Amino acid sequence: MNIKIEGQFTLEIVGIVKGLKKYGEIVEEEIINGNFKQILVSITEEEVDGLRDFLKHPYEIEMDDIEIIYEYHMRNFGETSIPPEAFIKAIEYADNNNLIIRGIDIPTGQYEDLFVENVSIFDIISLSLKKKRLIRRRWNLSDPESFSNEWDKYVNRRGYLKMEREREKYMAEAIVKNLNIDTIVIMDIERLKGVTSLLKNLLQEYKFQEN
Repeated sequence: MNIKIEGQFTLEIVGIVKGLKKYGEIVEEEIINGNFKQILVSITEEEVDGLRDFLKHPYEIEMDDIEIIYEYHMRNFGETSIPPEAFIKAIEYADNNNLIIRGIDIPTGQYEDLFVENVSIFDIISLSLKKKRLIRRRWNLSDPESFSNEWDKYVNRRGYLKMEREREKYMAEAIVKNLNIDTIVIMDIERLKGVTSLLKNLLQEYKFQEN
């Protein structure tokens, strides 16, 4: 799903499913066709630097149990990619073509502080106890976007849901702060709806179109 936003500057938000390799090609095509001057990605600045390092010196990415189960289910839709191919392609294209690329997610230290404030021990234990159900549950496998959104609603509850709302708020504000040239945003599909809703209030002079 893409959101095109027109005003003083052109803004496009591309919703991606993080685990699928094919979204790398989708992202690259959108960047090339849009003639954008800036790329914003829904990861942190530290993660952008980390993926640059990965491109230079590839290494095995360690995943936690929840991520492993997610990737297992994602194989139903095609070849998977860890780290996400969409972010890899965005960074590669930006660096090879002298485009600005920025991470817009909450910085690690700030995220940790918010986590302590919002996520309880009960939330952590509850999520840990869900692991077997995450494997056995009958998910909506009609398409990767529907699966990702259903997974997000099931996994991110209570304090974890508060954290995702904090991420959406931070990223929406970061997009507005950096909207001084034509910009494309690469956004995990689960956060697209919430961020877009916030942007409609922050960019009331802009026109929104969903594709």
